[in-house]
Amino acid sequence: MSELTSEVRVVVARLRNLFVDMARRGAFANPLDEIPHEKLEPRQLQALWWLGAECFLTVNALAERMGMAMPPMTRLLDRLEELGLVTRHRGMRADKRQVVVRLTTEGSVAAEQADAVVQERLARLLLPMEGEARSALLDALERWVEALARPSGDTTRTAA
Repeated sequence: MSELTSEVRVVVARLRNLFVDMARRGAFANPLDEIPHEKLEPRQLQALWWLGAECFLTVNALAERMGMAMPPMTRLLDRLEELGLVTRHRGMRADKRQVVVRLTTEGSVAAEQADAVVQERLARLLLPMEGEARSALLDALERWVEALARPSGDTTRTAA
């Protein structure tokens, strides 16, 4: 952190303190954690939610999104496939070693149910703010995500 300007150091300290305060208030609880379901475990529902959000993913990308190693991810997908919730297909084009995972119709229903819980939890986080403040927060977060997606060293700004 030695190469950062004093202005950036102040912003970093402020952001750190905000993160600490947000964590104290439970704002960093993963909205995907412990989604209730009669047949599926939370990690299985998380996988379905990610597939619903992304349409399809490679096994490697899904494992990365969920922070899982490959052996447990393979077992999780084996179980979801046994339940008829996902299908796996070998890649057809550039890399036939890639395995793509997609939801079945039944898997899509479970993913939509999980997403409803996620959206309710996110709404509870946003409700304490007024409408204009919520919009400003989301605008700022969208700009942050755009900035994170830019290549390292690219400091061009998007319109505010």
